[in-house]
Amino acid sequence: MYPSCGLFQPLTIHSFGGVLYPTQAMSRVWPMVALSTLLACGPSAAAQQELRYRFEVGQQFMYERKAVVSSPAGAAPPQTQTEQVEAWCLQRVGHEALVLLVLTPRIAGRAAPARGALLYLDESGRRRIPDESTTRLGSLDSALELLPMLPLVVQHLSAWSTPHDLYGRQWRCTDRGADRAPGQVRVDFAEEDASGVAEVLGQTRSGHFRFDPAGGYVTHLQIQEENRLAQTQTLVVAALRSTARHTPAWAARRAEEADRFLRALRHEDRLLGEVANRPDELSQTVAELDRLWATFASDVEAQAASPFAALAEGRRQQLAADADVLRARAAVAQRWLNRPARPWSLQDAGGQTVTSEALRRGVIIECFWSAESVWGLRVLQSLRRLPRDPVRPLPRLISYNMDFNIAVARRAIERCGEGLTHILGGPLQDVEELPEFPVVRVLDPRGVVRGIWFGWEPDYAAACELARQLAR
Repeated sequence: MYPSCGLFQPLTIHSFGGVLYPTQAMSRVWPMVALSTLLACGPSAAAQQELRYRFEVGQQFMYERKAVVSSPAGAAPPQTQTEQVEAWCLQRVGHEALVLLVLTPRIAGRAAPARGALLYLDESGRRRIPDESTTRLGSLDSALELLPMLPLVVQHLSAWSTPHDLYGRQWRCTDRGADRAPGQVRVDFAEEDASGVAEVLGQTRSGHFRFDPAGGYVTHLQIQEENRLAQTQTLVVAALRSTARHTPAWAARRAEEADRFLRALRHEDRLLGEVANRPDELSQTVAELDRLWATFASDVEAQAASPFAALAEGRRQQLAADADVLRARAAVAQRWLNRPARPWSLQDAGGQTVTSEALRRGVIIECFWSAESVWGLRVLQSLRRLPRDPVRPLPRLISYNMDFNIAVARRAIERCGEGLTHILGGPLQDVEELPEFPVVRVLDPRGVVRGIWFGWEPDYAAACELARQLAR
C-alpha cells in the first residue's frame, strides 16, 4: 500500500493447504491467455526445447545479483549494489506453485533488512498476486526478474510478448536456442512500458536470461539499463549460486507460516492507515506495529531455518528506520483531515487559469503527484483505470502535478496522464509541503477532507468507496 518509501516498498499469494485468503484478494490475476503480440513463430520452434517452470515442493534457489552503475562521462566512479535473492516452493495446487521470494540487499558488506513476497506461479510464469502483495511488489522488481514469464506451454514460440505487469511493462522475448552453457537456452528480451513512465524517466532496459529446460528454472540473467536523465548506465548480472531441497513436512510448516505472514501484512496495512485516520495516536500506532512483527516472529520456527524469521526481523527494522516517514504523514493528516481543503487559483495543463471553486463541485477525489517520483508517475495509470460503474459512477477526479518545472510537468502529463483533469499545482507545494508522492484524498460536497491515502495503490478501492458513500 505504501511503496513510495523503504517501509512501504517491501514485497512478497488464495487458499490452499493451510493458506486461506479472501476471494476478492485473488481478483488481480495476470492474464493467462492472449499474448499481446506474436512477433514470430519460426519453423525451428518445434525443434526447440519447451520452456516451463518445474518447481517441486521444498525446492530452494539462491541467486547473487550485482548491479554496477556508471557514468559514461566519468563524472563519478562506478557504484556496485549487491543483493541476494532466494526462492522457495512451499506448496503446489494443480498447475500452480506457491513461491516465497526473499530479497536481502547488502550494504557495505552487511545484510540490510530482508523483504519478501508470496505469489502463485504457474508453469509458464504467469503470476497471481493478492491484495497484500500488490502494493509491495515495487521493491522486489529485481527478484521478480528471476522469474520471467515464458511462452504458454500449449505452443512454444521462438518469440513472444509477456502480458503487461501491474505497472504496464512487458518483455518482448526471443528464444535464441542452445546457449554456450551446456544444456541451457538463451532468451533475449527488451522491456517496453505502455504507461509512458520509462519514457518520461528516460529509461531503456534490455538483456537476456539463460534457462535450464531440464530443471525448469533460470540460471543466469543480464540486463543493460540506460538512464538518459541521470546520464548513467547500469549493468545487472544475476547468477544461480546454489540449490537445496527441504522435506515436504518442512515446506508444509512454511506454508502455514505463509498464511500468518499474509494476515500480519493485512494487520500492518490497517495500522498504517491509522497514521492518516488518527494522526494524534501515532506513538501508539508505531508501538503496535512493532508488537505485530515481534508476535509474528515468536510464532515462527527459527530453529527450522524458516525464511519468515528474517522477514519478521526485516519488517521491524524497516518500520523503525521509517519512523520519520510516518511522522511526516501524520503531520499532513493533522493539517488536512476533517478540515476544508485550501482554495486555489492555478493553471491547467493547457495554460488556462482555473479556480478550485469552479472545479470542486460535489464530492471530489484529488491526487497529488510528481514526475520526479516513479510512483508519482505510476499513479496516473491507476487513476485512468479506476472502475467505470454506470450504476455507481465515481465523482470528479482532479490530478495535481506538484513539480515547479512546468515543461517537465507538461511532458509527464502528455505521456502518462491522458484522459485526466490536470492542474499545474507546483505553487501549492510551498504551502502544503508534501513529504512524498503520490497522495490521494477525498473531499465531501462542502470541500472538507474526509479521507487520505499515502503511496501508490493499483485501484484506490477504499478511496473510491468513501467517495461513493459521500455522494449518496
